[in-house]
Amino acid sequence: MTAVHINQSVLETLASCEKTFFGVLLGQESKNGWNVTGCCCFQDSNPKEFSAQKDSALQYLAGGLLVCGIFLKSHSLNPDDIVSQVSNYLPYYQNGLVIIVKQPKDTTLSEDNVFVCTDQICVKKPQVFTVVTEDPQPLIKFRLRCPLTVSVQLLEQKGSLKNALSTVIDNLCNTLSSPSTVYRVKDTEVVFNSSSIVGLPEESVCSSLCDLTNSDPQEFVSGKQSKSHTQSTVQCAVLQNITVTDEINEGPVCAPIIQHNLEKFRAVSLTLPVDVCCQVTSDTMVTTLGQCMTTAICSQLKAMQESLLQNVQGDVFPKVQVFHFQPWKSSAIISVIYPDGKSDENLESRRRALHSLFCLPMSKPVFRRGNVCLFPEDISQYGYLINPHQYITAQPMKGGQQYLVQGLYSYHHYMQDRFDDNMWGCAYRSLQTLVSWFRFQGYTDKPIPTHKEIQQALVDVGDKEPKFVGSRQWIGSMEVSYCLDHLIGVTSRIAFVSEGTELASKGRELAQHFQIQGTPVMIGGGVLAHTILGVDFNEVTGDVRFLILDPHYTGAEDLRVILDKGWCGWKGMDFWDKTAHYNMCLPQRPNVI
Repeated sequence: MTAVHINQSVLETLASCEKTFFGVLLGQESKNGWNVTGCCCFQDSNPKEFSAQKDSALQYLAGGLLVCGIFLKSHSLNPDDIVSQVSNYLPYYQNGLVIIVKQPKDTTLSEDNVFVCTDQICVKKPQVFTVVTEDPQPLIKFRLRCPLTVSVQLLEQKGSLKNALSTVIDNLCNTLSSPSTVYRVKDTEVVFNSSSIVGLPEESVCSSLCDLTNSDPQEFVSGKQSKSHTQSTVQCAVLQNITVTDEINEGPVCAPIIQHNLEKFRAVSLTLPVDVCCQVTSDTMVTTLGQCMTTAICSQLKAMQESLLQNVQGDVFPKVQVFHFQPWKSSAIISVIYPDGKSDENLESRRRALHSLFCLPMSKPVFRRGNVCLFPEDISQYGYLINPHQYITAQPMKGGQQYLVQGLYSYHHYMQDRFDDNMWGCAYRSLQTLVSWFRFQGYTDKPIPTHKEIQQALVDVGDKEPKFVGSRQWIGSMEVSYCLDHLIGVTSRIAFVSEGTELASKGRELAQHFQIQGTPVMIGGGVLAHTILGVDFNEVTGDVRFLILDPHYTGAEDLRVILDKGWCGWKGMDFWDKTAHYNMCLPQRPNVI
């Protein structure tokens, strides 16, 4: 019997689908069964359109992410009725096929809505599947970046450009699919394809490749581990064997014949920036990874072909770029091709189509360039620490529930950027952290402002005199809100308490803020400013703890020191000055896509 693990976020996403409830489920296959981690929503439930819609969706998926089920509406929860309905779209059943059914009256989805095809029958038994809040086992990421230069012949006939590019892409895919194409794990002597492997035993699994790489798969920054990032990326390269040996000695031995044709034609040279990511479970066979790589590259080349033809002007092809995205609360990586030269505003209709396809809300950006997924190697080279709170191992307080910042931010503190703001720049640094959050979430592409730019912004809005620029004067939460509005168009809500002890009454309000808005909060009191990244709140007792990011740190980007010394950590009510009044700046998410 095939086991199936369904991520709770998938059920929550599908439950919120109001208009169209029809599409496919996505997941990874392991020796233990299927892990359902995502879904694609189709606009047309006509069986004749199902295959085309499925193939179109597959071009965005990371290698290793496969269609493992279907979801649809039904007036009946009888397994036989469901089998009859699903057979219109999938004429055969793979072992472990997951079916999620929604009846017209359903507002939520539970185990009663889930069916699994096992042993050629459709069953509804809780022991067949489990609903999980995180992946049963960590996914290993493999990344291959390989620019491929091709030449496309230009002819005068109508439609020749499309045909010529299609021929070039088809030839590339045929070459990549041949046994002469192999993949090498960088910094190792391991070479593999879909049928063989050199450098490791034939039955090796992908976890053994992690053991061979130079990077520690569970440690990226200063020796601290993170539950949400448990595997670094294994880098691979593609190689082509230009000499083929006749191992089975078939056919006569003869000299090669070369035919040389001379003709004049126009051609354009293109560089296709292949950047493929594969996500597989640790027990996946390495030879299976080879097939995943080949499929992913060919799929991406087809997607590039489509983008090039959509944006070609005359016989001039645009440059294209690959962007990898990882939607909030999802482990699935989605790869999208965007042409250079088009702004995020010009690509809005494309993003709306992607949001609709992946069942995502239209109120939060997911596929803007600023939302691009940061791989461990990107984080280590970024310069600033990213999300240091994710490496904290402290347990929630008894009876409490943690409400945390959603998404990525960078840690900004005293003395960074070769600028001495010790003893006066804490609110400036907190503002920089807030702006970094809006950059990472794709709400703005404007750079993080310097102290001087922040001061100039306050002069521009009329809050300060011109002599304020270049000074070492403090700013507070009101000034932070003015800057957010003026610099990146973000409005804020201001909350205040007359003394530090009253912050105990703000637990519920902050919990709602992090649950709905998810933005970091700047708080100023007395002469100090901090950033609140979350709260640990007990609904019954009202007890609250605060997750604080402290901008007063003056050292290097050493995560171990920052966590061990409490510059990022959970604080109780004794952290606040009982005699000081506090203002909080709570930035609000813009309603954009």
